[in-house]
Amino acid sequence: MKETRKHTYNKGLNAFSLAGLGIGGVIGAGFFLGSGIAVREAGPAVSLSFLIGGLIMMQVLGGMTSINVNRMQHGSFRVYAEEFLGSYTGFLLGWVVFASSILSIGSEALAMGLFVHLWLPHIPLAILATTFIVIIILINAMNMQFFSKVESGMAAVKALAILAFILLGVYAIYSKGVSLPSPAPLSSFHAFFPKGFSGVLQSMLVVIFSYSGISVIAMAATEVSKPEKQIPQAARYMTFGSIGLYALSMLVLVFITSWNTVPEKKSPFVQAFDVIGYDWAAVIMNFIVILAAFSVMAASYYSSLQMLVSLSEAKKGPHMFLPRTKGGFYRNAWLAVGISVLLVVGLSFLLSSKLYNYLISASSYITFLNWIVNLLTYLIWKRKRGEEETFQSRLIWGNTGAYATILIILVMFVMSLKVVDFRMGFYAAAVIIGVISLAYLLWLKFSRKQEKSHNA
Repeated sequence: MKETRKHTYNKGLNAFSLAGLGIGGVIGAGFFLGSGIAVREAGPAVSLSFLIGGLIMMQVLGGMTSINVNRMQHGSFRVYAEEFLGSYTGFLLGWVVFASSILSIGSEALAMGLFVHLWLPHIPLAILATTFIVIIILINAMNMQFFSKVESGMAAVKALAILAFILLGVYAIYSKGVSLPSPAPLSSFHAFFPKGFSGVLQSMLVVIFSYSGISVIAMAATEVSKPEKQIPQAARYMTFGSIGLYALSMLVLVFITSWNTVPEKKSPFVQAFDVIGYDWAAVIMNFIVILAAFSVMAASYYSSLQMLVSLSEAKKGPHMFLPRTKGGFYRNAWLAVGISVLLVVGLSFLLSSKLYNYLISASSYITFLNWIVNLLTYLIWKRKRGEEETFQSRLIWGNTGAYATILIILVMFVMSLKVVDFRMGFYAAAVIIGVISLAYLLWLKFSRKQEKSHNA
């Protein structure tokens, strides 16, 4: 049974605003701060890591939009996964994506706390992170059209900041005579791959996290006025824009800063500006990083809220999340997401300083699962689609692209487990998946009991 929900309000998104939501959900502190972890794992080859990650993201997004444009159901990828892969898969995917979004918001809040802590060292990190969460909760109470404009504006600022970094970095290297790291990144195979290709694979967990916000496009698709035209456009804008900015900025970064001196608790972009003597740019970049985290948190919060509503509509979540105001605002779901995020950030009062790394890796492992399921759904949909379902995204390279991407993700999963901090994230993700699987069994038992009672 299809879970289609017709909207009669807030159909105000177009290709640019939807792409803005997508970029807003992708470019965040996970890139501005987390990329430092990827650089330490891969060395100068991190630019290749982001290129590979972008190609993987492109295949997944192509598969998602291929189905979405043809079917346009609220809840999108979760609904399609359930239809083609079964009830358990739909239940699991919906709740793990919800959990991943909550973890992502928490990691962004902690990243913001780290950056602001440099300016306000006397205020505890946990208090700063909690304050930012409260602000994000309030932002998500806005009207959807106004929210999308704010998000698109922030996305533009982030993209321009990365572009400015690329241009200033190139100018500094060729005009100011900044000394290249020794050995130069492109001077030899070993200089570019100091940890071999295995280092590239080990860095991919953080890279995938930097791309993981693409689901917001699918979740917001029902808000688009002309989906057949605007969803494919938005997907292309977001895909090629983010891949280009990520790969080029990483290449410039490793030409300015030695890869083994990049810190994990400070933005490598801020450090790079310090290295080339642009102190003013370092301050501005630090501010942009904070804005970026705000943007991703806002987009992830919206995505989490939509997923919670979708699950409740499908009777796979509490009915209490369905009531909405006259303007279509789901107040109870909004509060539930806010409380969940506050609980995650509350862990920062108790756990070690490695919590940010754990949150990133746990969210990334869930993204691995999410993307594999989406690709499998796409493959089955291609075999079973109706004659009228003719749209095919050009982003995904058909069955070959889907199968190759699944294989690459599995290889990255195995390689990432060699990193100790990532293992902790894997254990956390495994626990989350286990709890959700147990909840499914309880939900199934309860549903059958209700069905028998109704038939009696």
